[in-house]
Amino acid sequence: MKKGIFLPLVVAILAAIVYAMIVSSAEKKLNASKNIKQVFVPVRDIKEREVIKRDFIKPVPVPAAYLQKDAFTYTTDADFKAIENAVARIQIPKGNQISKYAITSLSPEAGLSSKIPVQMRGFIINVPIATASMIKPDDNIDVLLTFEAVMKSGTRQKVTVTLLQNVKVLGVGSDLGQGLDAKAANAMKNKEEDAAAYSDSSALSLALSPRDAQYLALAQSEGDVSVILRSHGDVTNYLMEIATFEKLFQ
Repeated sequence: MKKGIFLPLVVAILAAIVYAMIVSSAEKKLNASKNIKQVFVPVRDIKEREVIKRDFIKPVPVPAAYLQKDAFTYTTDADFKAIENAVARIQIPKGNQISKYAITSLSPEAGLSSKIPVQMRGFIINVPIATASMIKPDDNIDVLLTFEAVMKSGTRQKVTVTLLQNVKVLGVGSDLGQGLDAKAANAMKNKEEDAAAYSDSSALSLALSPRDAQYLALAQSEGDVSVILRSHGDVTNYLMEIATFEKLFQ
């Protein structure tokens, strides 16, 4: 073959190979763009240890090639449950894919502080197990104080006052309202039953203002504190008189 013919032939073959590679790369990108996945992203920055609510996140489409490792994907609305009421391990910026590493379940291990409203405090009191078993996270309660008071007559007698009203319950024992599956719920129940064998009380976590937290701490040192459960939706603060035996038998 003549040299003048061989060189153009080689150039043509190399050009054909380069063109084929470009076409193949373009086809791969096109196919990747067609393979779309729905992933969960925050609609705003989610702070570290913040409880994730349903309206904090939304599904968005991304090419499968850009799907991050362990990212939560969306197929049906039931997939929201995997993230809803979880706690952010780290800050998750708006628009970032939410991965399994970035969140943990809402539990004592995640910390009670993740449930405490801003400018409030988490106050933990012990109540009888029978009482705690009837109360659930996010219920509202009133707190009563029974103590011995000096009456106008100079005599001393027991009285009961309504110390706090409409107090939000953050958690009961290790139940912070995390929404457990059957296996986890049974495990937590067995753990608390084992603990109950050594104690007749259970912890109740309350959301209080700093002022109310001080008064409740003071009340615990002066008398017996008890709680009563309120109806859902009843947020009225009632004017309550002091209960005494004199008034009881009048």
